[in-house]
Amino acid sequence: MGKYKIIVETTGKKNSAQQRYNLITRNKINADIKTYKTDGGELYSVEVGPYTGKKQILQDVDKIKSLGITNAFITGA
Repeated sequence: MGKYKIIVETTGKKNSAQQRYNLITRNKINADIKTYKTDGGELYSVEVGPYTGKKQILQDVDKIKSLGITNAFITGA
C-alpha cells in the first residue's frame, strides 16, 4: 500500500471538486473525490494516489501544477 498522495483541492463546494477531478482525469491522472463530514457540513477532497515511490509522485505533482493547480501538495503517512 502506498504511503503518499497528492491533495489537489479541498473545498466545501461539490461542483468545484468535480471540476478539478474532471481536469485531472482528462489529463490521464487517476483521482478520487473523498467526502468528509464535519460539524460545518461536507468537505470534498480531490486526491491522487496512493504512491510508494518518489519518481511518479513528483512527476504527477508537477503535471498537476502545470495545469494551473498551483496549491496541490504531497502528503504522507
